[in-house]
Amino acid sequence: MRDPDGKLEAYNEKLELLIYVLNHFSKNEHRDNTVRWNNSSGVLPYVIEYMLFRYGRGDPLADIWSYFEKDGWPSYQRAVALVKQLPPQSLDEGQRRTPIGLFIGEHSARTVNFFLAFLLCMDESPERIMNHRNWLFMDPPCPLVDVMLKSFIPNHRGVPNYKYNKYRQWWTLPLVNALAQPPEQRSAALAAHMNNWHRLMRPLGWKPSRDPAPDKDGLFCDFAFEVALAVCAYDIDDSSFRDHPHYPRDLVDHYRQHIRHTRDAWRAEGLGAGIELPPPAPPKRVDLAKSKRKNFARWVELACDGYDDAVESVLETTGKPRKIQDFFQLLEALQDAGHAIHADWKDSDTLGSQAADLADARGIGPFEVPDSDPPQGGARCTAILRALDAWAAPRGYQLIDLDDQDDAWHAVLVKAEYHDEFLALSKNLGLRTRKPQQAYLD
Repeated sequence: MRDPDGKLEAYNEKLELLIYVLNHFSKNEHRDNTVRWNNSSGVLPYVIEYMLFRYGRGDPLADIWSYFEKDGWPSYQRAVALVKQLPPQSLDEGQRRTPIGLFIGEHSARTVNFFLAFLLCMDESPERIMNHRNWLFMDPPCPLVDVMLKSFIPNHRGVPNYKYNKYRQWWTLPLVNALAQPPEQRSAALAAHMNNWHRLMRPLGWKPSRDPAPDKDGLFCDFAFEVALAVCAYDIDDSSFRDHPHYPRDLVDHYRQHIRHTRDAWRAEGLGAGIELPPPAPPKRVDLAKSKRKNFARWVELACDGYDDAVESVLETTGKPRKIQDFFQLLEALQDAGHAIHADWKDSDTLGSQAADLADARGIGPFEVPDSDPPQGGARCTAILRALDAWAAPRGYQLIDLDDQDDAWHAVLVKAEYHDEFLALSKNLGLRTRKPQQAYLD
């Protein structure tokens, strides 16, 4: 298996389900044209998901590609043809305007990485990728995907401006930053990125260890396909990170042996997209001493250390309550923005990752989680929290525990000069706070 922690039984069950759905879609015997349109629109996404899980299971690349050429892509083409035959008056306006293909929304951008990597590393003909606008639709557009497409399609054009997308930036910006380095530094930058890749993937379900029971811990079938694309596009030496368990080195090797000097021989060595990639501008950070925000908005601002996009993201979820009624929603929104610890009382892996994220977000990292003694559980969590509190103090920050009297850890990291203001705001909002010395006892 390519999935280093995969469970064959779980993969087989998943693939059987996907084949069942694809067979159902291919028959498409419904008389209702709306149902037939819906079935057709699902064909390509399910084909891609089926290929991805076969990849995670460890099927040979040649077998996965053979399925795509003989069954997957023809099934998609038949779905497109069927939709063209449907009477327009039988569909609603949205269906009439929406083409059939792979739609990538703000939450699902990683889906496209696998498919692009597989096409670009396996397809000897450039036709399919050259015509990607017929089957690939991204909303909002993704700058990283456009950079990758530009590397393989010389006349590809992206959009003039890209909007901030909190669901993508946390994993796309580190890679764009690595590619923005001088050519001789890209390999080391990508190696550093891969060293951090597992931590970046924790919100998507990666864990350092998985429960061996088939019904536990789900499937994490995700690999660093975007890094493989970057390596192929910019001809980067991957020797320092190719043994990473989630780096798809077999796709890269196939590309280098069979595609790079045939289909892509037009591209000069190391050229990539052939455009300058300035590092993305740092996120806007307000001056906490001059801010005009008050009450709850000010509380969020202090918890987010002045990062404006993060503040607006939280406020968009929570509104501006006078008193906190939904504590869980608030902490979940803060954690999604990368500015809170919000973990089960025994989940030391998640808590350690969140502690490192807090330090990184404030530019005072890296925070190294202490040695695994105790190895796990609640005692391990308190050891991490005590270490974070002691580590942050000389760097001008104080850890504040938010006590919801439940079986989870909740905390924020606030600049020391605003500690008293934050406690006063918390009291006014009905939030209970504790000092680390009170909360994180053995």
